[in-house]
Amino acid sequence: MSANTNTYNLQRVLRIRDGMAVTIGMIIGAGILRTPGLIAGYLGDPWLILGLWFFGGVVVALSTLVLAEMSAALPEAGGKYVYARHAWGDTMGFVTGWSELLVSRGFSGAAKAVAIAEYVRILAGDRGNIQIIALAVCVGFFFLHTRGLKASSQFQNITTVIKVLIVVAIAAAGIAAGDFIGFQPALTEASGPTAGLLGFALAYQSISFAYYGWEDAAKMAEEIKDPGTALPKILVGGALAVMVLYLLINVAFLGVLTPAEMSADPELIAALTISSVFGPAAGTAVTAAALIILLSSLNVNFLGLPRVAYGLAQHRLSPQAFTEVDDRGTPRKALYFISAWIGLLALSGAFEFLIRFMMTVAIAVDTMVLLGYFKLRAQRPDLERPFVMPGHPWLPALTIALYIAILAILIGTQPQMALGAGGMLLAILIGGVVTTRSRVNNSD
Repeated sequence: MSANTNTYNLQRVLRIRDGMAVTIGMIIGAGILRTPGLIAGYLGDPWLILGLWFFGGVVVALSTLVLAEMSAALPEAGGKYVYARHAWGDTMGFVTGWSELLVSRGFSGAAKAVAIAEYVRILAGDRGNIQIIALAVCVGFFFLHTRGLKASSQFQNITTVIKVLIVVAIAAAGIAAGDFIGFQPALTEASGPTAGLLGFALAYQSISFAYYGWEDAAKMAEEIKDPGTALPKILVGGALAVMVLYLLINVAFLGVLTPAEMSADPELIAALTISSVFGPAAGTAVTAAALIILLSSLNVNFLGLPRVAYGLAQHRLSPQAFTEVDDRGTPRKALYFISAWIGLLALSGAFEFLIRFMMTVAIAVDTMVLLGYFKLRAQRPDLERPFVMPGHPWLPALTIALYIAILAILIGTQPQMALGAGGMLLAILIGGVVTTRSRVNNSD
């Protein structure tokens, strides 16, 4: 059967363990390998570092509970865009979906490809061009995902198990063999110009990037068995598991490195931790193993994003070609678009800029999506909700208040970055208004 027909539909083949693998696979990756050194440089104090990682995990856990209610009640492919569309209408659904395609996940995928390229270059003895390697990585993932959902989800399950074992091994080695030099007061001074509110803002952008992906399984709601029951378990369980792992591995880093040493070579922090305990050869082995973590994480960008485009196209908010699913269960033309966009962004080679820009946009959009929780509660009280958010209305209100406060700090401390992110969102909003009006006119 030709790939350019609509004969085939998304299939409910994913179980809870598959969804957990997607969630953990998306979260654990470039963030925990690449950002702890940046965060140590921004904050300088080990307790501030651990405290902000814990705070980020709490925000994620609260957000997950809010989203779990919406995802269980509206188990449609597309993730957050679905909830924004039901709560705020097609225009804001367009903004949510396209901001995720172009910025939140597009920039994230590019940042991960750049991180992979950095590790490949390190293993190759500092030979090779990071931009070209990053582009080649994107091309490789494109061909993997043309083989269908079953192949890509099996790859995810296997690499997720491997990555969790690697993270646990690094954490155990650092905690067991380290002397916790990073916690010695004389070696934990604040890092100068980025200390204070700006330091918090920069560190939180990095931490939120490391946690981002907690809701990714919701994008494949139409491919999960019994989504009303399974999705909340997948979302909440995955987020909590990752928070514990992140705290453990940061304790391990601080067990053998000072914050200054962590920030000196942020791309090598895992290797430095292990080589400090077991020697240079072990550090090289960890660098190679870290590639598996990064590959698994990037795999989920290519797994989830075509399905966001598919969901948008189902509601005529993206080209209808994105609804075309081939005989292997892949939205093929959506995959073409996503692969080309991530590859183009990866050519920048600018890891830190990519994550700061994407998180400024993502936090703004997520605030709007989470506000949709109250809108849906008010407008659709009779909607069947297999999972109900605990602590209503105070706990979801606290979650949204935290998002608003964080967004205000980001805007106040990084006005130029905020201006660029706002410009991108405005352009997407204009596109949404034009698209939805055109659709209405064509239906008349």
